[in-house]
Formats: sequence, structure tokens, C-alpha cells
Amino acid sequence: MRIGILGSGLMGGKLGTLFARAGHQVIFSYAHSERKLKRLAREAGGRASAGTPADAARESDVLLLAVHWSRALFR
Repeated sequence: MRIGILGSGLMGGKLGTLFARAGHQVIFSYAHSERKLKRLAREAGGRASAGTPADAARESDVLLLAVHWSRALFR
């Protein structure tokens, strides 16, 4: 399964790593730095990559929204 991670902090980073190590293709996105996304992808294994939220949405079967509640408020 292709899983897009929107929010690659503690929760998104850990879950994405677990998904990748279980054999899923994972795209990490939305972090404070691109360098962090690339590090997460490298540490998660060969089926993980870094990208933008648009990449994650376009290239995934399912999206995991893992952002702080204050960033998910719709106004």
C-alpha cells in the first residue's frame, strides 16, 4: 500500500517508519525542514521517500494526517 504522511513529527515519523519497515511505500511530508524529511526516509528504509504534501496526496492510496490539532482547524 502507498501511504502519505502529512506531518512528519514524532507521531507521523514513527508511524511512517513502522509502515515502511512493514513493506509499505511511504512518502513523508510536512516537516520543519526538508533535511528532516530526507533523514526520516533514509532511516525508514528503501520503500520510503520525502516529498511535498501535494506529492503525498497525489501518489498515495491513503493519507495519515499527523499534525497538531491547532494546525488542523478549519476556519
